[in-house]
Amino acid sequence: MTSTNAGGISFVVPCHNAGDYLIEAVQSVVAQPLRRPSEVVIVDDGSDDGATLKAVDTCGELPGVRVIRLAQRQGHHVARNAGVAAARMEYVLQVDADDRLATDPHLLTEGSYPDRAMEVLDSEPDTAFVHTMSWMFGAFEGFTISSYPCREELVVRKHHVPTSIVCRRSDALECGLYDPKVVKWGDWAFAVNLLASRFRRGAGNNIHCVAGPFYEYRVHSRVERVSEVAASELDMTRLVVEKNLDFFQNRLDRNDGAAQIAHDVLEQKPTRLHDLLHMAEFDLHQAQIVAEQREFALPSPYNVLGIP
Repeated sequence: MTSTNAGGISFVVPCHNAGDYLIEAVQSVVAQPLRRPSEVVIVDDGSDDGATLKAVDTCGELPGVRVIRLAQRQGHHVARNAGVAAARMEYVLQVDADDRLATDPHLLTEGSYPDRAMEVLDSEPDTAFVHTMSWMFGAFEGFTISSYPCREELVVRKHHVPTSIVCRRSDALECGLYDPKVVKWGDWAFAVNLLASRFRRGAGNNIHCVAGPFYEYRVHSRVERVSEVAASELDMTRLVVEKNLDFFQNRLDRNDGAAQIAHDVLEQKPTRLHDLLHMAEFDLHQAQIVAEQREFALPSPYNVLGIP
């Protein structure tokens, strides 16, 4: 078991053949104006691309950066789990190799996202994790549609949970980490595992949001993303519910089996309109901007009748 440094944070960066983005991701982490101890743990998930191997070596020479190499590709979640297991700090934050943390000085005026998240977790033992908003860049610029504060009751109803949560490493280990069988929607699955584990221990499950946006999600098609994996969302949801059936039954006040609850949970997954309404409740101006960026409209077959 790796001993941890109280009060610090480990940034886990899983990478498979994403060397053209990896250096930028690591540099964005290293550039954070942190007040706490930190480290970067790059997990090379069996990359076989020469440029990526070189990029991993280059990043590994930076102060505070360690590299873990998996002999062969084992998948994104196995790589994440290896990073958390090897982490030496009290808190952990995942940063995908093709994404980055925000470095805009104006945005960081009140402190970095990791520092602010750790302060919350230090002072609020009933907070399960902290999250921030995500800003897309690359092929599209703007907030993700799920850019609003997360709550336990929303997670139970399949609302999105971002990659960029900050949680206690001990909680991550206690809940069993990321489930490699859940090949898609793994961030939501991990959040459920974490909340369910704390529920069983009688711990609080508050979720804190540091708005930002402090996480930058690259929109591209050059490197395979987990979000593009072909998988049945119902099957993935059922795996998560089966593992945490007691949690779902309690929070939804249900006595049904996993199959029925999984079906109903997926039915409650928010549409883009519901996401936009949640965002509007949090920040109306932000929701208006997102609606304009996406060119949202309300088409209807009844338009021909002139219904206002």
